[in-house]
Amino acid sequence: MSEHKQYDVICAGIATWDTLFTGVDKDLMEIDGILAKGYFAASGGDAVNAAISMARLGLKTAVCAAIGKDSAALLVKGELEQDGVDCSHLYESADVYTASPVLLIDSEGERHIIRVPDNGNQFFTESMVRDELLENSRHLHLASANVLRSLDGKPLGRLFARAKEKGLTTSLDASYDRSGNWMKNIEDALQNCDIFIPSLQEAAIYAGSDDLDEICRFFSAYPLKIFGIKLGEKGVLVTDFHQTWKQASLYHGTPVDTTGAGDAFLAGFVSAWLKGYDIPSCAAIGSAQSYSVLGAIGANRSAGTWQDALHLLAAYGIPLQKRKE
Repeated sequence: MSEHKQYDVICAGIATWDTLFTGVDKDLMEIDGILAKGYFAASGGDAVNAAISMARLGLKTAVCAAIGKDSAALLVKGELEQDGVDCSHLYESADVYTASPVLLIDSEGERHIIRVPDNGNQFFTESMVRDELLENSRHLHLASANVLRSLDGKPLGRLFARAKEKGLTTSLDASYDRSGNWMKNIEDALQNCDIFIPSLQEAAIYAGSDDLDEICRFFSAYPLKIFGIKLGEKGVLVTDFHQTWKQASLYHGTPVDTTGAGDAFLAGFVSAWLKGYDIPSCAAIGSAQSYSVLGAIGANRSAGTWQDALHLLAAYGIPLQKRKE
């Protein structure tokens, strides 16, 4: 870990204040009303989730997102600051409102999100990640491709090119693309991306195949250092295009809530990478961090610490190794 930069990582992307209802019947829309089992409200959004996890894992972390000047923004900032995340690079405007989605969690722990467009996240632009911030950071983690409409395509590519020019390493996390543009949104960014680990659902659409080998071959055309595919309950596959590893899921049984599990995995993986661990070790730490959020309601409230991850991996007999530079 470098002592010469103010931040180890910038987490850029969406910030939200989430309201969650648990135990929601899937026939909700067929009847006039239901009783949920529980209610929960907390910060969320890919950038916020990643930032809180990375801070708990011991990284000096800043978050960069667009929020309003409203009560939801105060709540989000309060939770970030409680974990030591620097919020001074948030873009705050009275002309937008902080995204506040409602998440319905069914009996199997799967989430169903109700969003309203035209919130602050829709106005996040490449210029909000200022050169000064990049110059004081080691790594850029863009946590929300495909849902930041003003960043789609060339703007995202320019942001990643700026980061690379200033000596940062980079990682990209993409959400499901409801616009249908898929590769058009991220292809320019992939030219300057080091780590990209989408879900199987997303990767299959990008590559035009659900065959894991075919997907890996498709992404080998890009100068990625690490590519991976999140496989849900089956774990994750990661490759450097010379060697491939699989990490099984550490969580067994029905998740309490899957919200934020993918964000936690990427946060753990990137944190271990920045600490100098090899690829299998990064995947193991990522899986441990995902484990920490699957057993509780909310996207980041139960995110574990580095010591929590080490204890879990020790219980599974999974060793960690530093990579050879």
